[in-house]
Amino acid sequence: MKRAWMAISILVFAPGFVGCKKAEPPSTIVKKVEDAGSGELSQATTKSIYDWFNKHQELAKEIKKECLQVKDSKPANWSDTTEGRVCSAAISSTMIGNEPIKTDDKKY
Repeated sequence: MKRAWMAISILVFAPGFVGCKKAEPPSTIVKKVEDAGSGELSQATTKSIYDWFNKHQELAKEIKKECLQVKDSKPANWSDTTEGRVCSAAISSTMIGNEPIKTDDKKY
């Protein structure tokens, strides 16, 4: 009987603790990327967003500019938010070295 009450209390109280995540404020940066076709980003990893930005470099450059403008005014845990992960991925995907090498086709 003691086990039954323990099981019942776990089933009643555990979902309450799991579901208590604070909702993130809406972000125009995240909305712009989702509207561009990335899909829902709240559960996406930085790596998966980075991979998507590598295929959409023009948007990544645009998002990087917006992120650099707002980054310093955000709280310490901002990089753990959806907007923070999107910005981190956009900045990383537009760093030097990710662009294709252009040659002048001269033969020496």
